[in-house]
Amino acid sequence: SSGINAEYGGTAACLIDSDHFISAGSLDFQDAIAAHGRGMFHNSSIVLLLGLFHYFTPHNSLLILIVAFSSHQLRDGVRRGLVFFPLGHTARIPYPLYLASMALLTLIFPKFLLSSLRTIQRDSLLVKTF
Repeated sequence: SSGINAEYGGTAACLIDSDHFISAGSLDFQDAIAAHGRGMFHNSSIVLLLGLFHYFTPHNSLLILIVAFSSHQLRDGVRRGLVFFPLGHTARIPYPLYLASMALLTLIFPKFLLSSLRTIQRDSLLVKTF
C-alpha cells in the first residue's frame, strides 16, 4: 500500500507540470519550457482547497495530493515565489526556509496520514454497525 501511495504522490507531483504543455498549446518539450507565466496547477491556493476538503472529508488520497502539491509549490517557490490566486504572489522563498519546510512536511505528514486512516476506519465501522 505504501508503494502505491508513493507512486500516486509522485505521479501527482509530476502532473502538476502538465500545465506548461497546456499553456504552450503543444506537446513539444521545448515549447512547454518556453511558455511564459505560471500555469493553473502552479496556484498554491489549490493546497488550501485540498486542505479544506480534507478537513470535511478525511481521506488519505487527499493528504497525498496535499503533500505532492505542497512540495512542488515549495520547490518552485524558491525560484519564483508562491502564487495565491486571486490574492497575488509572495517573494521568493529563501532556500533555508524551503529546506525547513520540506523537513517539516515529511515529519508532519505521517502523523496526519495515521490520524486520517483512524478516522476513515472509525467511520467505516460506524457505517457497518447501522
